[in-house]
Amino acid sequence: MRNLVLGLIAAASLGGAASAAPSEGAWLTLKTATTADHLAQDGALWRCKAETCTSSKVKALPSSRACRKVAGQLGAVATFTYRGEALDEAALADCNAAAKPS
Repeated sequence: MRNLVLGLIAAASLGGAASAAPSEGAWLTLKTATTADHLAQDGALWRCKAETCTSSKVKALPSSRACRKVAGQLGAVATFTYRGEALDEAALADCNAAAKPS
């Protein structure tokens, strides 16, 4: 009985740690709709529909670098969230300096 209780406590603590982990995905909103339905970038598959693109799992790159790479392929970005970190206005301006011309 004691082992059962200890096992339940251990399982509950692991479940809490997993839910507290940062997201492994990313999403962005483009300033102009894209015609691409997907993009493979650094091992991540981005799926796009109009102005919104998402990826369920991305590499652990600096978010500003990842934004510049995607913007270089798809165009200017209005919002960018990468592994749970949203870029601020200054970082978005830096990202859009690398954006593909529309």
